[in-house]
Amino acid sequence: MGFLDKLFARKEDKAASAEEPPAEVECSHAAVIARWDSAADMGKPELVSAYVCEACHATLSREEGAVFVAAAAERLRVSEEGRQDRMRH
Repeated sequence: MGFLDKLFARKEDKAASAEEPPAEVECSHAAVIARWDSAADMGKPELVSAYVCEACHATLSREEGAVFVAAAAERLRVSEEGRQDRMRH
């Protein structure tokens, strides 16, 4: 028990120390960045070698990353359509 615990009459809660660790949350890979093998290939979507998630730093294959990029583009499109609808009304 530390000095401040003694000073404020706090008691150590043994039940709290035996808590389960928080459940792991699966990353949605919402922010993936393309990687190319050479600088000459940069900017060419067909030559992407892999994608890296900014949140969890997982490396995704070209096919896996393309799925997440397409999903992000669709979310952006739907969001923009909703914004434009709100501006019209």
